[in-house]
Amino acid sequence: MYHQSPPSPPQVSIVDIFFPGFTGATAALRQLLDGNLDSYAGLLCICGLLVFCGKLLSRTVGGFVGTYLTSKTDVYDPDEAYDMLESWVSVQDFSRNAISSLARVDSRPGRAVSLVDSDIVDKKPLRFTPWGERLSFWYKGHRLTLQCTQNESSLFPRKSMTISCIGRSSKVLRDLMNECRLEYLKRSEGKTSIFEHHNNGWKKTTTRDVRPIETVIMNEELKQILLEDVRSFLDPEARSWYANRGLPYRRGYLMYGRPGTGKSSLSMSVAGCFGLDIYVVSLAAINDGHLNALFRELPQRCVVLLEDVDAVGTSLSRDIDADDLDSGSDVSRRSPKSHGSVSLSGLLNVLDGVASQDGRVLIMTTNHIEHLDDALIRSGRVDKKIEFQLADAVVARKLFCHVFEQSIEELLISEKRESNNQEVRQLAVQFASLIPELEFSPADILSFLLANRDSPSGVLAEVEEWVSSTRGERALRRGGAWVQSD
Repeated sequence: MYHQSPPSPPQVSIVDIFFPGFTGATAALRQLLDGNLDSYAGLLCICGLLVFCGKLLSRTVGGFVGTYLTSKTDVYDPDEAYDMLESWVSVQDFSRNAISSLARVDSRPGRAVSLVDSDIVDKKPLRFTPWGERLSFWYKGHRLTLQCTQNESSLFPRKSMTISCIGRSSKVLRDLMNECRLEYLKRSEGKTSIFEHHNNGWKKTTTRDVRPIETVIMNEELKQILLEDVRSFLDPEARSWYANRGLPYRRGYLMYGRPGTGKSSLSMSVAGCFGLDIYVVSLAAINDGHLNALFRELPQRCVVLLEDVDAVGTSLSRDIDADDLDSGSDVSRRSPKSHGSVSLSGLLNVLDGVASQDGRVLIMTTNHIEHLDDALIRSGRVDKKIEFQLADAVVARKLFCHVFEQSIEELLISEKRESNNQEVRQLAVQFASLIPELEFSPADILSFLLANRDSPSGVLAEVEEWVSSTRGERALRRGGAWVQSD
């Protein structure tokens, strides 16, 4: 009987021991070269399946790690936390080595990274921030990842930064943000930050050196009354005093007077004197909804500046409180210059409504107090009214001394100067006697003095001619015949 021998076991190549599948892959490749498309299609399917499975596995594992095993912190522009983080990132070594960067002209001093060394180093400095790509860096022994993006899907596109690290604890991220905050505040020492409204939030637009309160030339008694009142309000014990008596912890001031009398200058100086940021609201550019959103975003300690508050809109809604009506306010009186889209009722609601932030100092300025409704400036909303008058002899004399008196450094080389401080004070008295009282604003007089700042005696020689020519120009403007010459 014939017996079939069992099949011999397949031969295993020694190469397959070290590289499994090598023989099959080479056989398929050989068939492909011989024109066998079936083997080629099979090879493509296998490769495609491997790529798909690899991407799916990577996405699944990455999503799991990112969701359950990763801590992250997001900051969005224009929030000030974004500026803090961006400022810190822009000076790090890993930021300078980034392949993709966003370059912008930096108008804020002390934050740019200069790439040139010349006399024009301070003109239009550039700031570089990583953009688009993911960057990894080490911080306190932890590997962190930074990504900067911009959301284009919303109505108002905004930039964002995301910092993440492997681990369930976010302590290292909080430590980093706190370090960014401390460095940011250190660079802001001696400066006043100015914020303006941007969409429905606040955006820091610039910083200015703190203006010494002594440089604001005005009635000294009124200035000291304002400073003492603000100092008393900002006292650390004042908040608990207000809270114990159930009183809203906020303070309001109205500064009124002719243009150029120093209302905005004093507001800026008061903010800098007490280390407060100033938030400027232009009522003509927003509506009631925007104003309400802006007041909700105010910090607890700040100065809110409402300039030209007489531009508030004329429409009144029915939600004016009964106290305003009972107090006899003339709610039907309107400013002839009212063109803003903020209504009076909307402004009253944010000043003392539920959206009003405690701890804020409100300063309203106007050139025409007679155009303001009594409901807006009644007690409780405006605690003090400060009138800014045109320059009298005292203000004119102080302005002269402010421009021409020499500092200690200048006194050391006084032999090269025309006069010393004692002579300047004597000339200041003569100058003040030649300026008609309560006719010119401090800004008018200061402009004339600065045009002749190198010659105190020259100012005295030209002051009478300046007074005469300025009066003539005003008369022409009032008569409608003023035409600016070339």
